[in-house]
Amino acid sequence: MELLDIKNINFKKLSERATLVFTTDEEKFIIKRKDNLEQFNRELKLIGHLRSNNFLTQFPLYNKQGDFSFPYQNSNYDIYNYLEGSPFGAEESLLNPKIPKLLGETIANLNKIMESADFLREYPIKDLYQLVYGFAVKEIIKVDPSEELQNMYQKLEEEIKNLVNILPKQLIHRDAHIHNIIFNNSSLSGVIDYEIVEVNVSIYDICYCSTSILSEVFINEKLRGMWINFVANLVCTYNQVNPLSASEKGSIWHVMLCIQSIFMAYFSNNKDIYKINKAMFQWIYENRKNIERKILLNVN
Repeated sequence: MELLDIKNINFKKLSERATLVFTTDEEKFIIKRKDNLEQFNRELKLIGHLRSNNFLTQFPLYNKQGDFSFPYQNSNYDIYNYLEGSPFGAEESLLNPKIPKLLGETIANLNKIMESADFLREYPIKDLYQLVYGFAVKEIIKVDPSEELQNMYQKLEEEIKNLVNILPKQLIHRDAHIHNIIFNNSSLSGVIDYEIVEVNVSIYDICYCSTSILSEVFINEKLRGMWINFVANLVCTYNQVNPLSASEKGSIWHVMLCIQSIFMAYFSNNKDIYKINKAMFQWIYENRKNIERKILLNVN
């Protein structure tokens, strides 16, 4: 980390919270709004842990006052180094067999290092079963009390409850979307966005990466059909780097359904987004045999 004094700059808004900064010297930085300084301090500690274990990440820079954060209009902002490269697209991730291997290796290494962190108590501890049945299902039924959906959740409940009790838990990224994993010519530039790290089931990140891709190709029947092979290859490479237990191998399908349920609940008041997430949930549910067979054939 270094002292930073940016002059002569131009801006490009990337999201509600992030802005890309260009300088006349052709340097690039990311400015991010931080609403929770306690959360940011946890992020600093985690990034330090990852970097000390030679894992590539985006990292914050000192400003000219020697601080990481600076106040502006009732918010705090931090400046991060810019990672050269870009995330893989969803379609190319399905078409190029190298990409699930690169993603699987990256997430496996990330999870291995996060597992070794000795500051878990500083992070939220989440119960995936409670997130689904104590929150998501209740929100879903409010807007969609279909008998078919309720029957699915009733059939799943005991399995999910039992699996969550035995699945290994650790610090997870929690937002291992393909857009947060940056590559430059097939070499990892770094993983970004550690704002919502939590303690949860260890396989959450590979499942989240999988569903993040499905969400972008779901309406394309051909690409949707290719997704199951992608998941199998992703999990296979992850397992080679960070071996999965038998219970984890058999729970990929369940955790993906849990993630879809949380998305359905989160977007329950947005008819269009809810509809696509529900369709994804039902499709994953109906393809259990194909998904689990492919995973087990590749991983074992």
